[in-house]
Amino acid sequence: MQFPLVRGATTYGDSFKCRETIVILCESVRNCTGSTKLISLVLQKQLARVLKAKSYHALDPVRFEEALTDLKLSPQTLKTRLAGERVICTTCRLLVHNIQTGVVPLDQVVSTFCNLYITFQTWTISDFCHQIIKINKPILDYVIRGSSILSPEYACAVLLQNENCYVEHPALLWRTKVPEGPPKVPRVPPSPPKRPIKILHVSDFHVTHDYEVGGVADCGYPVCCKRGLGNRLRGANAGVWGHYNCDVPPWMFAHALTHISDVHKDIDAIYFTGDVIDHSVWKASSMENSKQIAYVYQKLASSFPNTPVLPVLGNHEAAPLNVFAPPNVTRAEFSQSWLYGLSDRLWSRWLGDSSKTISRQGYYSVMANDKLKIVGLNNNVCYIYNWWLLYDTTFLVEQLDFLRDELLDAEDKGQFVHILGHVFPGERECVEPWEASYNALVARFSHVIKGQFFGHTHTDAFKIFYDEGRPVSVAYNGGSLTPYTNYNPNYKIVTVDGHNYDVVDIDTYYFNVTQANLHPNITPRWRKLYSTREAYGLPALSPAYFDALARKMSENDALFDKYWRFYVREGDVSIAQGCDRDCRQILLDSITRTVSLTAA
Repeated sequence: MQFPLVRGATTYGDSFKCRETIVILCESVRNCTGSTKLISLVLQKQLARVLKAKSYHALDPVRFEEALTDLKLSPQTLKTRLAGERVICTTCRLLVHNIQTGVVPLDQVVSTFCNLYITFQTWTISDFCHQIIKINKPILDYVIRGSSILSPEYACAVLLQNENCYVEHPALLWRTKVPEGPPKVPRVPPSPPKRPIKILHVSDFHVTHDYEVGGVADCGYPVCCKRGLGNRLRGANAGVWGHYNCDVPPWMFAHALTHISDVHKDIDAIYFTGDVIDHSVWKASSMENSKQIAYVYQKLASSFPNTPVLPVLGNHEAAPLNVFAPPNVTRAEFSQSWLYGLSDRLWSRWLGDSSKTISRQGYYSVMANDKLKIVGLNNNVCYIYNWWLLYDTTFLVEQLDFLRDELLDAEDKGQFVHILGHVFPGERECVEPWEASYNALVARFSHVIKGQFFGHTHTDAFKIFYDEGRPVSVAYNGGSLTPYTNYNPNYKIVTVDGHNYDVVDIDTYYFNVTQANLHPNITPRWRKLYSTREAYGLPALSPAYFDALARKMSENDALFDKYWRFYVREGDVSIAQGCDRDCRQILLDSITRTVSLTAA
């Protein structure tokens, strides 16, 4: 069935508020045994969360139940199948069963959920779902037909990991082998103080080449301010320097690089933690993505001609989005070999002879000097929305084994390591065996690993890794140059001790999108948002001090508010929305969660 878009959303007044209270109670006990109408309300809310609907508007229960019935998932069927688990888990398993047995065509399932997503958001898109099906259906058909591990329980354990639908399955139980024995701590002999190393950490550019100044910022698509999108009656207010609901204009990207190169002339290296392509997820192609990726890296090279760039792939670089096939899947329409080959060619000016691993799966290791090794991972392979995880997971071992061997080699040679990746661990978006293995490696080699740098979430955040309760390592998120969604653009300058390679401090710089657009003929005013050590009063950026900081934040509202303002980089829309009690708890939990399944 087709859903009425804005017209289908309603709040039902006071009666809905009453039912919403029951829904919350029902969710808290995980199983809903009430009326079928209550079950459908619970499922709507859980489904909106899974689909990441930012502005959820509930559908009329009758219309929603009609959609379920079209998929052979009547609320009455769900009620009889519930067995002490979340409604979303039961729904998912029945749906996968219906697809595998041919009861419901895959096209219909994708179309229904795509339209639900649009309706939850009150968007007004016409061709979005058709394009999404066209791009993803061939891969999904291949996976469903050819997978030897796919079952309803397994599929939902992966796709709904963030909804606690996990089940034990052989494809999720493997771990990379971690070397035993006591760690050999690299010896750092006394020497005269060396000049600190300055590293630029940038992430998530999402350059949109068809950005339209004066375009529609509320356009009815996942990302806006693009030529030809949206009804101007809804407000044509895309500013020259960006918008909180849009990606980065190419001139803003160029300006940011020029500003950084002019102001920070002592940068020794650049860590770019991924995502070149904008959020036009409905029209990704290898040809178009290749052009945009080449543009960004050529711009980086010309802006910083004497500075090495250490990049990693983002999930948006792939076509389709998120999809990274195992190396043994070589069919051109499924393989990302075009992306790996392109990356190898574009990165070779900085990474030299790392071609073998980059061309294979987009990862590498390179020596910055005789004491510091950089390991760049393509951990997008572990992303739960990588359809190939429903086909195979053992190909993930390759990069983990590579990381282990590189860490072991660094330990043997008395070297230190920085790890770069895109997907931030512990955000319930990376499949469990990869995260568990990665955490085990961090715990074993924490004396060697001096810094971890990620992106993907667009938020300014940090994470603490633990080994049997003892804080042992810290990972930093680079935030994003894109203001999407509701953040101010930023970059970071990481100061590293030139002798022992500890991270000494991190300074974050940003500009305010609203203020910049008030003066379109003047370049944005970049300002220092904060120094990590100064803002939090930390004697050093050690795991122990970060652990103490996290404990203080859980008890000190003012300290947490500071962290949250930095987290959104004083984004005007985010500040106006605020961070309520649930938001606060989510952020506090995230700081100390590096394995997604360790916390509900």
